[in-house]
Amino acid sequence: MPKIAKITAAKKTKQRYHIHLEKNGKEEYAFSVSEDMIVSEDLMKGKELTEEDISRLKSRDEIEKVYQRALNYLSYRMRSEKELKDYILGHEHVEEEDAFEMIQRLRKLDFVNDGRFAEAFVRTRKDQSKKGPRTIRQELKQKGISEKEMENAMEQYGEEEAVELAVELIEKKQKSYKRESRRRKEQKLMQFLLQKGYSMETASKALQQADIESDEEEELAAVRAQGEKLWRKHQSKADWERKQRVKQGLYQKGFPSEHIEIFLEEIESSDSL
Repeated sequence: MPKIAKITAAKKTKQRYHIHLEKNGKEEYAFSVSEDMIVSEDLMKGKELTEEDISRLKSRDEIEKVYQRALNYLSYRMRSEKELKDYILGHEHVEEEDAFEMIQRLRKLDFVNDGRFAEAFVRTRKDQSKKGPRTIRQELKQKGISEKEMENAMEQYGEEEAVELAVELIEKKQKSYKRESRRRKEQKLMQFLLQKGYSMETASKALQQADIESDEEEELAAVRAQGEKLWRKHQSKADWERKQRVKQGLYQKGFPSEHIEIFLEEIESSDSL
């Protein structure tokens, strides 16, 4: 039966030890283990090991290495249990039972806690990304957070704060739509908020409260910019049909009829020169 000939400390990895076995009068390296396994398995020079013992120790060490990687995975940022489980099971030789035991160990050390993770996640997504409640809920669900823990975490994100954040987004985003009619600008801002995860009710309140920049000159500049594109697009049409197509197109874009008429008068006047 093989027996341990010597145990040496690994040079490159701390708290790792190389096990050398004596077989048929020859000494050879067999496998490596952690310091914890040296103690828990009572490994020492002269101890005899069966082939089953050697296989078990190697398997246990593989699991321990994955556990250490899991600890490192948690060191970068907080993780949900689902994220952690997916990470652990992504390694070879790890079964569901192994993953369950590792997560239980990490729970006892308070390194993984879905309730605390959910609360931190909501704060981060709300404060840094200005995401709406619907999007954050969906993201928490994808990370395996239970309905109860999700509800508890979302209590810190009330309707009043959601409206305030939506107003901030509107007042910043509106610059992207400066060549749109006010009606079309509001429609696009509404769609933008819905895509960010705000409810229709929250988005509507924010649009009412936001300072949406719009004046007569800005509106006229927008209708001219859009109108000139349509005027060129329909240049092959007869004058009457061309005018009707442009008028219809501008109206669909949300411009008021008085501004459309001003543009048409301007464009017809310039064409007659």
